[in-house]
This record gives sequence, structure tokens and C-alpha cells, in this order.
Amino acid sequence: MVELDKQYGDKGLHIVTSYVQFQTLEKIEKTVADLKITYPVALDGFFESRFEAPILCCVWVIGVDGKVVHANQQGWEEAAMTELKKVKYPRLGLRRVYSPLNDAAEAFGEGRYVAAWQLASKVAESDESDKVIEQAEAMVERIEDMRDTLRNRAEVHEICGRYELAIACWNELAAHFKGLEDVPDPAAEAERIRKLDNYAPEMKARHAFLAARLDAWRPFETAGEDKDKLLAAATAAAGIFKKFAEDNKEAEIASSARELQLSYERWAAQLKDEREPAAKPEKG
Repeated sequence: MVELDKQYGDKGLHIVTSYVQFQTLEKIEKTVADLKITYPVALDGFFESRFEAPILCCVWVIGVDGKVVHANQQGWEEAAMTELKKVKYPRLGLRRVYSPLNDAAEAFGEGRYVAAWQLASKVAESDESDKVIEQAEAMVERIEDMRDTLRNRAEVHEICGRYELAIACWNELAAHFKGLEDVPDPAAEAERIRKLDNYAPEMKARHAFLAARLDAWRPFETAGEDKDKLLAAATAAAGIFKKFAEDNKEAEIASSARELQLSYERWAAQLKDEREPAAKPEKG
């Protein structure tokens, strides 16, 4: 997977793994480091997604049309390569372009979005046919939408205290959109975020929150359908998030901990009600 990411990452292949073992964050981080994994590793949200694993480990291949074309342990390499061959211009959403836009499309496919924008803009202002100009304008609009989306995400992530994601957006802008109109200096923006007074405390709290989520979930591995064990696990999870929120009350992430605390408390109350026998009817 790491080799595929390096070889085809800029050609339209996107790899994301979902880690679903009941282990500590420390062990997971060590595994990721030992395997030198460079692509994203998702540690939660898997069970709420639409991907139901027929077997673990399982590989899903999502095709160029956004549909799952493969889901199994074996055979995914061929499926992935078959779909990848269909991608001529990564992220552009087109399988062919008019010849005056070949250079712009090639630059787009290579992630040189500023050059692609300049080339497409030049064609859009030319005396080419209406179809060519329409495609050129669509390419310009797509690049500007990508730029605006990254900038908006950076701002929203910063407001919500998700500083690592905000910086990632600015890094993406620096790598592919620097010099395009309406883009402030991405490196300066990333550095500004790192100098915020609550940057270090928030980053530390968010890392601890991820560990807390894994700690809260681990007891459910052995609970099965046993109501007593589920009640104990839910009660313990609520306590973990209550303590986290109290210990990190100045951090933005504390609100997420409180939401999980309430969620587990409600579940524990429901489990407790299910355990208690129905009250005997009063004698009349």
C-alpha cells in the first residue's frame, strides 16, 4: 500500500485505511511508524460508514464513477489498476479535452494548478469555438473552486480548533495554488496558526482525546451482547469523557468529550432500564 501510494498518489489513486482493532493509541501509532505508512489512517467512524466488511482485512476499491467496484481480501490490485487506467486527468473529472486545452489538462493532472489556471484562462479569452471556451471556463472555475474550498476549510478548521487540519489545508494551498489570485501566503498562515497561544495545548488535548476514545471503546470488545458488561463499559466510557472534559475544559475539543459523555450516559441509562425487572402490579 505504501509503495502504491508513492507510485500512483499523484496519478489519481487515493488510499485511506480504517483501523478497527481494540488497541491503545500508543500501539497504533507505533505500528503506523514501524510500517512507515504515509497515507491517512482513520481510527473512528468506520462502523457508522456504509462499508460493511465481509472479512478483515478487507480492501474496497472505489472506481472513477464513485461506486464500489471491489470489496474483498484478494483481487483488489487488479481492480485498482483497472480503474486507475481510466484516469487520464486526475481530479479534473474529464476523460477527454479539446486539443487547445491539452496543455492545461496535462498541468492539472500533474497538480500544477496555477499553470493550468493560466493556460485555461488564456483559452477562455481566445476566439476558439463555444464548446472549447465552455470547457476552458469550466476548468478555470474548477480550479478556483478547489482553491476556495481549501481556504474555507482552513478557516473553519481554525475556528473549531482543528489546527492540524487547518495547517494541512494551507500546506495544500502552498504546494499547488501559491501565486493564484485571492490566496494569501499559505506558509505565513500556517506559521501564524502555530504561534496561537492555545495551539500547543489544543493539539495536546486532541491527541489525548483520540487516546480517550480508544480507551473508552476497548472494553466493548469482550462485552458482546452481555447487558451487564455493556452497562459497565458504557458507564466507564462516560466516566472517561467526563474526566477528559474536566481536565481539558479550556480546549475546544472538550465540547466533543461532553457530547460523548452524555451519549454514553444515555446508553447506560437505557441498559440499566432493560436490566431491571418490570414492577409487580399493585393489588387492588
